[in-house]
Amino acid sequence: MNNPVATYRLQFHSEFTFDAFERIIPYLQKLGVSTIYASPVFEATPGSTHGYDGVNPHRINPEIGTEKQLKAISQKLKQSNTGWLQDIVPNHMGFHQNNPWLTDLMEKGKLSLYVNFFDAVWTSPLFRDEPLMVPFLGNPLDEVVNNGELKVVYQPQQGLVLQYFDSYYPLNPAAYVTALQQDEANDLNPFQAIFKPIKALVGVA
Repeated sequence: MNNPVATYRLQFHSEFTFDAFERIIPYLQKLGVSTIYASPVFEATPGSTHGYDGVNPHRINPEIGTEKQLKAISQKLKQSNTGWLQDIVPNHMGFHQNNPWLTDLMEKGKLSLYVNFFDAVWTSPLFRDEPLMVPFLGNPLDEVVNNGELKVVYQPQQGLVLQYFDSYYPLNPAAYVTALQQDEANDLNPFQAIFKPIKALVGVA
């Protein structure tokens, strides 16, 4: 078992990347550092300065480097008998549109592949039929709607989404029919032709 006698804490972010760390390895070795204690390295919300607001645990944060770089660093540290202690975030994630698990849950609800990954209302027998509420509005809903801050728009990669300033959140497929049946002047009018397939999909008469 490795005994981390002399550790050095690293805080990775866009201003301190894997490249920046590699440049100081000789300095750390001269200090006698035997173990590197690294902040989370998986993809986090854009601009994160700490990495504890992760959005994808299957991908190295592109703002700090690549998996290939991390493997090369690992080999370099092994050659000098320097250990690596990795901090992780197992119990929470960043609330952001780049979080594929969260967006899948918001789009598909109980049918999401990740429904059991979240502590949502459906996991409680007391609130099993309650709607999923998410905290991304900066003001009360009525005020946001009256100010025109919340819109339904089309994104090529995502389909119909709720736009709130520069954030986008998916619509449940069951809401497509209502969204597409708005006034003909609506920007979504070109999609009128897909009414019937969507109705058949969601069981709307």
